[in-house]
Amino acid sequence: MFKKRQASILVSSLILLGLLGGVMVLQNIAFNAQLKSRSQMIILTKLDQIQLQASLAYHKSNHQNRKFGNVKTTVVKDNIVIELGHTIYTRELLV
Repeated sequence: MFKKRQASILVSSLILLGLLGGVMVLQNIAFNAQLKSRSQMIILTKLDQIQLQASLAYHKSNHQNRKFGNVKTTVVKDNIVIELGHTIYTRELLV
């Protein structure tokens, strides 16, 4: 009788620890997804700002190539090619 009680407590404890571990893993996955979404939103906001600056600068001076800090922009037809780090984005010319 005593060993059955110990075994049931051990099994219950293991199940509870397994559930808590699973919850921790799911929480970690959700947190990583939030971080990824936030970083993508920051990049999109930065691209919007660069797009606006490049469009206004092109409208004022008609220069196709511009540098905004460490970001290089090139106007090709009705698009702006933005080199941000090692990644290239294409956005529409606003003006």
